[in-house]
Amino acid sequence: MSAEAEQVHGDEPAPPLAPEPYGPMPYTPSAPPEGMQRQRLHPLTPLLESVRFLTAVAAAVGVQMFTSRNFLFAVYAALAAAVVGGIASLIALQYRGFVIWGRELHIYGGVFTRSHRTVPLDRLQSVDLVRPLQARVFGLAQLNIEVAGGDGTDAKLAYLKHDRALELRAELLSIAGRPGAQPRTETADDSTEDVSEASSPLVPPVTVRKLALASLLEALPVQLTALLVFGTAFAVTGSIFGFTTVATALWFGFFAPALFGYLQSTISTVNRFLRNCRFRITRDGGNLLIERGLTDTSHETVPVDRVTAVCFDEPILWRRKDWRRVEVWTAAVSQQISVLKSTTALPVGSPAEVATVAAEALPDLPAAFAVHRPPRRARWRMPMRWKRTGALLDEKAFVVRHGWWVNTYVALPYARIQSVQVVQGRIQRLQGLATVHAMSAGSIGHTAKAAHRDVEEAVAMAAELRRRADMAAALEAPRLS
Repeated sequence: MSAEAEQVHGDEPAPPLAPEPYGPMPYTPSAPPEGMQRQRLHPLTPLLESVRFLTAVAAAVGVQMFTSRNFLFAVYAALAAAVVGGIASLIALQYRGFVIWGRELHIYGGVFTRSHRTVPLDRLQSVDLVRPLQARVFGLAQLNIEVAGGDGTDAKLAYLKHDRALELRAELLSIAGRPGAQPRTETADDSTEDVSEASSPLVPPVTVRKLALASLLEALPVQLTALLVFGTAFAVTGSIFGFTTVATALWFGFFAPALFGYLQSTISTVNRFLRNCRFRITRDGGNLLIERGLTDTSHETVPVDRVTAVCFDEPILWRRKDWRRVEVWTAAVSQQISVLKSTTALPVGSPAEVATVAAEALPDLPAAFAVHRPPRRARWRMPMRWKRTGALLDEKAFVVRHGWWVNTYVALPYARIQSVQVVQGRIQRLQGLATVHAMSAGSIGHTAKAAHRDVEEAVAMAAELRRRADMAAALEAPRLS
């Protein structure tokens, strides 16, 4: 380095050091004293957790009894399963439980392999109350505990009496310093009443008819397209090789697996419909409280200060009705490795309802965006999606649009942007194109991508994203990204 360069660099003052490092302070777990009494889970917990296995065993026993007409076999199998299951449950309950010690939750489990998990309540993000159908029959519930920076649901306490679960949820939130409204209680006639009269829904309840129609319209295009392709292929090949021969070959080689896929798709659609029935969203301080479910009920908490992205989904048959779905991503969920999921903040809604929920999840975020398409020379790379692909530097967020069957807008707040990349492939280099990637905290399945932009535009967009991200993050205390 030359003397002149050294002089220039020597005149520049060193950047000031931060008073405290970003991120959580080093955490050292502690253990409760030996012999401290553990709080036990409900005695029916092992039975409820193995309900799927017991259902499969019952089905196998029923088939065996029907084919062999041996009724004594079913009786002996039921008695053996009851005895073995009862003994296993008693043994498992002796080693399962939890202890609240200071500002930590200790969860114990395991019979052959013991486990001891420590949950630091200082990093507690939310405690969700979930009531599967088999648990509701006995008046039980489970708590899903999410910790910031973890891998989704960090801990689970299943199952507890419903009243005890509510008390424990309030206690954990109080220790963590994140008090929130209690979930609504269920009356004997399965209706609900508000614990807090001040909390009112942000949007009107989604009717069962509207939700059922939306679920059907979302699943219909793929299924109709598949039926059209299968029917055309069968008609063409059958007219050439004979319908009997083709039908036999296609049934074992193609139609049987396709039928299994259809059943799986139908079950997924029905489950999504049941999960979003009785949807209700309210605002309580800095949290969004979401309640949903017909058979399995859940009460979820979304901290607004940890929202990393807001997505708007618009399936192809929803566009005539101007319906959209709103998905909200949070920091803990975005850092999952095994399973990626988001929280549905609105299963289906009108533009006004979508705008209301979007503004609550991310203040001052609009629900409609005029994105800019890629250059026309990139159209051959995505002929079906070119008109529905674009990007926009909004005042509050970086917005990208993609998809054809399901048109999706992803709004990434500038303060949540962790890194920005400009990627250029070989063919893109020949065309003078590049793609801009903006990654938020976690950066897994959570990337906003402006595809096939002009090179000069991509470089300028990346520089502007870095500038806005630094400015927005500097205003946050503490910095999430």
